[in-house]
Amino acid sequence: MNARLFIKRNSATILSFVAVAGVVATAITSANATPKAVRALDTAKLNKGKEELTKIEKVKTVLPVYLPTIITGAATVVCILGSNVLNQRTQASLSSAYAIVDQSYRDYRNKVKELYGEETDNRIIEAIAVDKAKHIYINASYLDGPCDSSLEEESSGKPVLWYEEYSKRFFRASLEQVLAAEYHVNRNYILGGLNVLNDLYSLLGLEETDFGEEIGWAPTDEGEFWIEFNHRKAKLDDGTVFYILEMPFEPRVNYDDYY
Repeated sequence: MNARLFIKRNSATILSFVAVAGVVATAITSANATPKAVRALDTAKLNKGKEELTKIEKVKTVLPVYLPTIITGAATVVCILGSNVLNQRTQASLSSAYAIVDQSYRDYRNKVKELYGEETDNRIIEAIAVDKAKHIYINASYLDGPCDSSLEEESSGKPVLWYEEYSKRFFRASLEQVLAAEYHVNRNYILGGLNVLNDLYSLLGLEETDFGEEIGWAPTDEGEFWIEFNHRKAKLDDGTVFYILEMPFEPRVNYDDYY
């Protein structure tokens, strides 16, 4: 890239840096000129004698002293205005380019629909969306540490193997199903003020247990206003991957004493 092209592409930035330097230079020259201007006025008063200096005489006296400051300040203002003009031109050019690209994209999609139909267009858009999609790990934190509400690999709505630590049962469900159950447990918890473990089992599609009706959650002074869940990856002896559904705020016996 030659110097001319570099300056053309970065002219707005260069002007901004020059303007910053100009502000500093204006302040310095002004500070240096003030004592000189005071001395010049004192000398002019002595030379004139008892008569007071007129405003025009004062201006003529200090103008040569402040001239570098005035020139520097004016150049700084010009740089600021020039940078703003160049930025506006750049934004206008980018807007025009985006408009052209957008129109080309619309024309392309319309032609695809015309030649191959609406279904083909939808399939192309869906394929692009799948290619661009990224796996997002859902993480949260509570009083004692972090909670991982995601899975280490893509589930894509497919059931995976889970282990529920209280009933010591394995079950299959998708991450979406488990997250929905966790959400509705907490929704009922907030609205009703308490929950039993069987409420979670019911939402997970598991058979309710006797002890699941006796232990549960209720808000306490320690701040347990939300039932946290953690998904911890583990493996069976045969290498089968499963996820342990953990509850950092464990359900308690006599939970309703807190209600």
